[in-house]
Amino acid sequence: MFKARHIPGVVDAFQNIGKNVTNLARGNVPAFDALLTWMNDASRDDRIALVNLITARAALTARMVLPMPPLRVAALTFAATTRFLDEMLTTPSGGAYEQFAVAAFLDATLYEFGLGGTVGGLRVVTKKINASDASSGTAADVQIVRGNKIEEAFEVTANDWKTKVAQAAATSAKADLSRSHIIASVAGEEREFAELNDLDSDVSVLDVRSMLRMLCATLRKPAREYALRRLYELVDRNQPDPELTNNVVRLLRRLQLTDAGATPQVIADSET
Repeated sequence: MFKARHIPGVVDAFQNIGKNVTNLARGNVPAFDALLTWMNDASRDDRIALVNLITARAALTARMVLPMPPLRVAALTFAATTRFLDEMLTTPSGGAYEQFAVAAFLDATLYEFGLGGTVGGLRVVTKKINASDASSGTAADVQIVRGNKIEEAFEVTANDWKTKVAQAAATSAKADLSRSHIIASVAGEEREFAELNDLDSDVSVLDVRSMLRMLCATLRKPAREYALRRLYELVDRNQPDPELTNNVVRLLRRLQLTDAGATPQVIADSET
């Protein structure tokens, strides 16, 4: 229910606290330990009052976010889907739209060609928009991984691609990759990429719109629907501004890509 109400939360919070232990008061958060100790002797009525208080406090953090509307799959032609992407990317988002669109359409590509799966399959991992690679435990903004092994790493930016060259090269070295990628808005006169000539690693530079168009072209309409739903999910959960999520919904509606007569969809749990 937290996700349906757009309330921030932590996946498997209880496991982070209590996995493989018999005593949850572990000395990590003194205030929480004191609460647990108090609950041991509290009356049933007091415990219920506490749960009600915690629930009310959590409810106050709910964000006013438009639900993901059902999409008209038949309308998701290449032209219509890429028009949506182009118009979305004209809205400043601090790089959120760029990063999460790349992640969503790469994820949909794995889905389309059956390359995913929990055992031996590939999956796409991305990070929150304001988190550094180090703090989020990722090697890059967007990664394709198999198990714990990074297969591909993408640095995605709304700024000049040259600002990501050193970071992309460092990513290749740190993750022991044969190559890494920079995804940005690349003007025609910059396509010589002289800044890449003296690098020890193999770094590619791709225009974000061209890459998304190419990925979109490889997808059938159901996979494009999957990509757009995944995009909504990533924008909603991995950046703090609800208006960026609402803008996605409004644009889908304006371009008549939604099914107005169907029930809005609740995004299911999935890895970011």
